[in-house]
Amino acid sequence: MIRNLRVVRALRVALALARVLPRYGWLLARDRSGWRTTEKDWQRTHRAAAREVKQVALGFAGAFTKAAQILGARADIFPAPFIEELSQFHDAVPPRRFETLAPLAVRDLGRPLSEVFASIDPEALAAASLAQVHRATLRDGSQVVVKIRYPEISRIIPLDLGMLRRVVAIVQRVQRRIDLRALVTEVTRFIELELDFPREARSTERLAKQLVDMPYVVVPRVYSELCGENILVLEYLEGIQVARTQELVAAGHKLSDVARKIGALYGTMIFEQGFFHGDPHPGNLLVLPDGRIGLLDFGLCKELPPGFARQIATMMVSSMIGDSVAAFAAAEKLGFDVASMRPENLRSLML
Repeated sequence: MIRNLRVVRALRVALALARVLPRYGWLLARDRSGWRTTEKDWQRTHRAAAREVKQVALGFAGAFTKAAQILGARADIFPAPFIEELSQFHDAVPPRRFETLAPLAVRDLGRPLSEVFASIDPEALAAASLAQVHRATLRDGSQVVVKIRYPEISRIIPLDLGMLRRVVAIVQRVQRRIDLRALVTEVTRFIELELDFPREARSTERLAKQLVDMPYVVVPRVYSELCGENILVLEYLEGIQVARTQELVAAGHKLSDVARKIGALYGTMIFEQGFFHGDPHPGNLLVLPDGRIGLLDFGLCKELPPGFARQIATMMVSSMIGDSVAAFAAAEKLGFDVASMRPENLRSLML
C-alpha cells in the first residue's frame, strides 16, 4: 500500500515538474542570452506553475495541500499569480465520503456512533488538508461539529515531506531568489501542530478560559469526553464568515464594529496573554447573529516567549524616535536575523 502511494504521488509530482520547469528554464535562458523577456511572460509562467501546484494539492491530501495553502498566504514572497490561484485554497479541498472516516471516530469513541449521536450530516461542513468537519446532533440534542482526521494521513505525511524536500532541492537549482527550504520547514511545523488533536482540544479550552472576560468573543465548548487522537467534538457555532462583507451588511452588522472587535481580540491575545489563535483565515472567524465573534479551528494556537510584547513595543517606539540601535537590538531579541540583513531591508523593517 505504502509503495503504491509513493509511486503514484511521485509520478504526479514528476509530471508537474516536467510541465513547469522547462518554461522557467526557457525564460531564464532568454534572459542570460540577452533576449528580452516581458513581465507578461513571467506572469503567464507563474500562473501555469500555480495551477499545477493546485492540481497536485487537490489530488493529494496531506503535506502537498498544506504547502499550497501556505504558498497562497505568502504575498510577501511569492508572485501575484500564486496568491490569486491559491489564496482561497482552503475552500477548494474536496471532501471525503463520511463512510470512509467513520471507523476512526468509532475507534476513538469505543462505541457505535449511534450511541453518541442522534444524527450526523454525511455532507462535510468543511474539508481541509488533514481532516474534515461534519455537523451532528448529540443524543441530548446539543448541536456540535465532529472533526475527523483522514485515515491515511499518518502514513502519507512522511512520504510527502520527503518528496517536498526533493522537489525544493530541484527548484532551488533553477531559482535562488526565494528560499523554498523555509516552506518545507513551515509545512512540517504546521502539520505537527494540526495532527495533535489532544493539543488542539487543550488549546481550545485554554483560550475559552482566557477570553471569558471578552463578552463579544465566543470559543466553542469542547466535549472532551468524546475527543481522541483522530476525532474532536465541539459546540456548533452559526455565523457568517468575516470575509463575506455583503452578507454581513445585509444581516445588519457594521463592518467597523467587526474590525474593531477582531483587532481588540488579537491585541489581547498577543500583547496581554501571550497565547493566541494562530490561524485567522476567513473560514475560522465568524460573526454570530448577535454580533459576537466566533473563533474556530485551534490547531495552530501558539505560545509567545516571555517578554514578546515588551520587545515589540520597544522595537516600534525606538524606530519611530530614530533610535536604530535600540530598535535593532529589540528586533534581534524577537528572532530577526538583523546581522545578515542589508541596510535597505533594515530600513523597511523599521517602517
